[in-house]
Amino acid sequence: MPAEYNIKNQKSPEDNYQSGLLPQRNQPGLYYRDSSCRSNFVNFSLSSENRRILKKTEQYTYQTFQPTFPLNIVDQKTILRWIKGLGWEFPINSVKTVFTRHIFNHFYTWSDTNRQVVGYSACFRSSASNQPKVASIAYVFYDPRLQNSNFPIRMVLQEVINSHDQGYQYCYLGRFQPPSIGYYKRNLPGFEYYSNGHWLPYQSSKK
Repeated sequence: MPAEYNIKNQKSPEDNYQSGLLPQRNQPGLYYRDSSCRSNFVNFSLSSENRRILKKTEQYTYQTFQPTFPLNIVDQKTILRWIKGLGWEFPINSVKTVFTRHIFNHFYTWSDTNRQVVGYSACFRSSASNQPKVASIAYVFYDPRLQNSNFPIRMVLQEVINSHDQGYQYCYLGRFQPPSIGYYKRNLPGFEYYSNGHWLPYQSSKK
């Protein structure tokens, strides 16, 4: 099914995520529908694969910022250089929007053993008392030299673990279009994907 872009929606972010919508990167209040997925924490447990990822990436450390991120010109130049190295199409104006003018309110900066920054991520954490308590990891940016390592998966896995430990019910994970987009996400705790108005465990697609 082709993606539906620029859906204007006046519902809360929590409702939109629950309905399988994802936030459009350029403008708050716009969403799109394109193969959303999430971790459901009802029966949370780490698999042997999750623990392997944690073990293989234990040299990386992170710092979190909320509700705002102090994006400076050095960060912008670093992210832009990484985007070009990864071959992504992601304008620097969109980067600025994601980190400074969007719904995202929980951010990570990742460093290696030499204290060199190797990754950034932008997340959403809900706070409405009358809504399900949900999290979302929306965008990750990382050093292209780590593209084929376990590190990009660790960035997502860590937000899943942290949001579970802090009492959230779901962590939304962005797009899932196997085998090319987000296929690794199927191994994350409580993985579900959105299809025809329902959230389904991945294995149900095999039946």
